[in-house]
Amino acid sequence: MKLMVIILKHEQLLDQVTSILLEAGLYDASVLDGENIETLADASMPLLSSFKSLFGDEFSYNRTIICPVRYTEAIRDVLDIFNQEGIDFTDPETGVFFTLPCSIFTGDNVEELL
Repeated sequence: MKLMVIILKHEQLLDQVTSILLEAGLYDASVLDGENIETLADASMPLLSSFKSLFGDEFSYNRTIICPVRYTEAIRDVLDIFNQEGIDFTDPETGVFFTLPCSIFTGDNVEELL
């Protein structure tokens, strides 16, 4: 069992990424709204608004997608489809993709995932 995490910097890719997850049979994903630390620093510490000159005028928001995945093959399938669709996580502007081992899992759909 793995926990797949996608931090998507290009929010415009969200529909395409979620469609790919559904195509791969990963229906238990959750999408979270996020914002980069520069945005928080600017809002909470106005003296540090000089961050704008370092990071540009627009601070970015992101979407974080988390999904429990039973089979490693499903993760490989998702990565293959991302590559076919031109979604390149080696480009830091796209975001990041990683998995974590999940040693304990319980929930109403535990039978489906384990």
